[in-house]
Amino acid sequence: MTKIISKVIQPFTFLLLIITSCSIQNKIYAQKLDKNEIDTAEITLFDFENGIDKTTIIAEDAAYTLTKSKKGTVLEVATDYNLSKPGIILKEPKGAHWDLSGYYSVKADVTNIGTKEMQVEFYVGDDPDGLVKWYCSDYVDLKPNESKTITVYLAWSPWAFEPQIEINGMRGVPGKIKTNLKAIKQVSFNARYAVSKNKFTVDNVRAVQKLEIRDPKGFFPFVDKYGQYKHKDWKGKIHSDKELKEITKLEAEAIEKNSGPKNQNKYGGWTAGPQLNATGFFRTEKHNGKWWMVDPEGRLFWTNGVNCVSSKAPTTGVEYRESYFDFLPKEGNVFSEFYSKSSWGDHGFYKDKKPYTAYNFYQANLRRKYGDDWLSEFQNLAHNRLRDWGINTIGFVSDLEATQQHRTPFVGSVWILKTPKIVGSTGYWGPFHDVFDPEFEKIVNKSMQTQKNGAGDPWCIGFFVDNELSWGDIGSLAIGTLKSPASQPAKIEFVKDLKSKYGSINKLNSIWKTNHTSWDDLLNTTTTPKFEDAKEDLTTFYGKIADTYFRIIKEGLNTIAPKQNYLGCRFAWANNDIVLTAASKYMDIMSFNKYEYSVENIGLPEGVDAPIMIGEFDFGALDRGHFHYGVKLAKNQAERGSMYKSYIEGALRNPLIVGAHWFQYNDEPFTARGDGENYNVGFVDICDNPYTELIDKVRETSYKLYEYRSEN
Repeated sequence: MTKIISKVIQPFTFLLLIITSCSIQNKIYAQKLDKNEIDTAEITLFDFENGIDKTTIIAEDAAYTLTKSKKGTVLEVATDYNLSKPGIILKEPKGAHWDLSGYYSVKADVTNIGTKEMQVEFYVGDDPDGLVKWYCSDYVDLKPNESKTITVYLAWSPWAFEPQIEINGMRGVPGKIKTNLKAIKQVSFNARYAVSKNKFTVDNVRAVQKLEIRDPKGFFPFVDKYGQYKHKDWKGKIHSDKELKEITKLEAEAIEKNSGPKNQNKYGGWTAGPQLNATGFFRTEKHNGKWWMVDPEGRLFWTNGVNCVSSKAPTTGVEYRESYFDFLPKEGNVFSEFYSKSSWGDHGFYKDKKPYTAYNFYQANLRRKYGDDWLSEFQNLAHNRLRDWGINTIGFVSDLEATQQHRTPFVGSVWILKTPKIVGSTGYWGPFHDVFDPEFEKIVNKSMQTQKNGAGDPWCIGFFVDNELSWGDIGSLAIGTLKSPASQPAKIEFVKDLKSKYGSINKLNSIWKTNHTSWDDLLNTTTTPKFEDAKEDLTTFYGKIADTYFRIIKEGLNTIAPKQNYLGCRFAWANNDIVLTAASKYMDIMSFNKYEYSVENIGLPEGVDAPIMIGEFDFGALDRGHFHYGVKLAKNQAERGSMYKSYIEGALRNPLIVGAHWFQYNDEPFTARGDGENYNVGFVDICDNPYTELIDKVRETSYKLYEYRSEN
């Protein structure tokens, strides 16, 4: 295809900008490309009009058939829910030779033909790297009879470098293709996190929109002194210190004129609502059929928060990547104080390079704005901003000095220090705690004592403990236990339970269809039974792990904050009824990190009636110098605001939900934090300037929060 090199084009815009002049800053030149070459280029992967070769379909806890619709022949998929993601895999047809190189996206049309709301997820390829596989996927929410198009992007921008160049430590990378496009030989569709049977159709799977190809010459360095992407301009981009200070002054004047939401007390509780029992601490109560929090003065409270209100959060690694940056201060420069040595990063480029030199562009920009007193100015402005925006809670992992000022309610957080792990278990953040090791309870209690900021403080609404634990599918932690060595305390406990239940190893063998010679043989082997054969025992021990974990955490938290809420472990990904039911026995509020378009209909297992808090959600866009939107994609900053409003209003309509916290206060660095995340998820950018279109919707939604919940 024709090559062009031009300024960055927005991901959702198919018009080409034809640039005819030389840019000294970017060293990028342009030549004309026929617009029709991009818009009409398309490869059909599947349309099902001529049938389908059944040998190319793999069904996973699902059945399929071809049916006629108004638009032609479609593939109908009926899923069960024995797996968390049941569905089908469509292999490249025999005789076909897919080559998606040069294409920006793959699209598919899907329709929910079932009777319940569901999510259909679409994967392109099957890259062995879990993160890459996630990058090459997306999903949509579908009501019954609703149709949508799912789009999976194959590159981080609608243009790509040729040849591809090495840019490390960033998940979203300018000019980078996400995977080997010549190696894509399958697509798959599934019911995402299925909890019931579902039916949906698939049609018109096609690769569309050719990538622009650019020469990488002159690209480095690509980061300016403020930590911004150098080779593009956008609304709100900072070009000088003078401009930075002018924007800061205008914002301060606007905040000064705004008194914040009406009918709220110092905690943000609803003074126009009912007066309930005041206990001096935050608590929960079901009022008129809906769960609420109640503030220390006895007023209804719905925790509308934002996480990571901290200047420390967005450091980025600079060691091994010095050529990326236009300006890195030398020793003795006033801005050199913002270097640090970091050992953070469980994934990505820096995983095996710790410790490494990192830099905090955000703090450097705060100093440019406020001078030597930048930290106290940041903390003061954060409180003022939150009040102005209608945000009433400082969320997870925030500035301790700011929370101690008693101007905005906050959450406490306890990270369980390094514990013994179940060696055979796996998870995104690592193996699971071995809760049967006596050291686990000791370490929990020590963790509580060393991280008890907020204990006994009426401004602290409660404590999160741990974060996004990997519970896996039902029984998975029990399987991980059996894969562990004989010295594993959890395995010793499991074998003890089995011995108590069966008495003889032969009885266990007859059920598990195994041939262990003795209980010691079972203890010493790391071979696991088939799940279906040992399902009852694996499930029982899995539940015992969960119950033991939550009990020990609750007992430990009671040693420092017996009158405050246990806010949970911030469940993420798929979580099953066994874990959630166990958690509900100990948690005061069930917390979930829910990166979805809506949480209006989320619930808890049958028989469990408990309040829910959303610990994290956000939406990101690529219109302001970022190349990774995060988990949920918006077209631009205005749509980020619309999505925020829709999400919060859906949460307010859910009678179980007592709050939702946005992740996070400031953007992740353009060049990424230690694990490679470089998402546009902030309320403010790297220069500490608010995204005004987003904040306008935050303010509009938050100011009427209590009235909306009480009326809907």
